[in-house]
Amino acid sequence: MTEQIIEPNSFELHAKDTQISYSTTSFIGESELTYNTRKLSRQFRGDEISTLETAIGKLVTVLVEPDADTGKEIRLTLLVPTINLVSNGEKPIQTEAILTTQRTRQRGRPSILEGQIQTYDILRLTGTAQKVNFLSKTQS
Repeated sequence: MTEQIIEPNSFELHAKDTQISYSTTSFIGESELTYNTRKLSRQFRGDEISTLETAIGKLVTVLVEPDADTGKEIRLTLLVPTINLVSNGEKPIQTEAILTTQRTRQRGRPSILEGQIQTYDILRLTGTAQKVNFLSKTQS
């Protein structure tokens, strides 16, 4: 008899001053990601979240701070590992997120940027992964 693979669809993660919640689906049928720090609170849904399957796991990326004439934009990329829950329930996980700060052209400045364009900060995250049964409003 072959065991059924049960993949989690809800992740609750944290680092020192950061909390990240990510769900591959929700009550409205869209993925959701919430990013909270001491200074910032952002929530993303659907098309605001980019996902890419890779050999090392799923990369989930959101634009945390768009370039509002600041000369930089910040993206958060969460590395979601492959997890088999085997049975319904919750499993502890460890993963990382990358905050990418990308320099952009500021108004009134030369259009060509010189030097390194992106810099990276790594967040080491721990938390839980679980399978949640989301029922949409039309299914209840």
